Amino acid sequence: MTISEASTRVPAPHPDETVKALNVLIHDLRAPLSVAQGYLRLLRENRLEAEADRERALTQSMEALGRITRLCEDAAAFVAEPATFSDGPVVAVRASELVDRVTEACTALSSPLTIGSGAGLSGTVRSAHPDRLVQSLAVVLCAVRRSTRNESVRVSVHEDEKEARFLLGCEDDRAALMSGPPQTFDPWRGGNGIALPLACRTITEAGGRIWTVADGRGGVGIALPEEASAP
Repeated sequence: MTISEASTRVPAPHPDETVKALNVLIHDLRAPLSVAQGYLRLLRENRLEAEADRERALTQSMEALGRITRLCEDAAAFVAEPATFSDGPVVAVRASELVDRVTEACTALSSPLTIGSGAGLSGTVRSAHPDRLVQSLAVVLCAVRRSTRNESVRVSVHEDEKEARFLLGCEDDRAALMSGPPQTFDPWRGGNGIALPLACRTITEAGGRIWTVADGRGGVGIALPEEASAP
């Protein structure tokens, strides 16, 4: 049995997921709203006398408002109509370049990962929106990294199945299958907001697959077709 035969795709969005996304958004907005309201109230009432305190209040308020903006953008993107595979010119990205860009994106998300590959990693991934694909890969890998505390990702390109695979929490494809059939990856796992299900949708709309390794340690695999266009 191959991973292609055993793994399951993340289901396409449906009305119930829109309701779930709304509930997650309401929950995630509470903290930054509270921070922004608290500091702005102090500023309005002139309760901060020191200049340094006022500067800090402004900085914290702006950061909270930025967080609110990003949450709303994620929510808008989640309920929007999915992009089509032909939306924009398709760009061929070398697998080695993709690895470098995903590594940088993970670091930018304050969750650095060690992403390694076999010698002479070859192959390409074709995408109409490579930046979105890179960011989506980083979001999924970082979410799993936070829950498993595993910092090592292995990347391989399988010419026979025309896939590039990212494995986090398991050594190789054989180990990923020996522990049992892959399970459906839950994009709504706690603490990741709407960003994780949105990232999963971007990957699966690109023809990719995401699965959880059934070994009790929470390892995850992501496979991308070498020739499919990503949304």
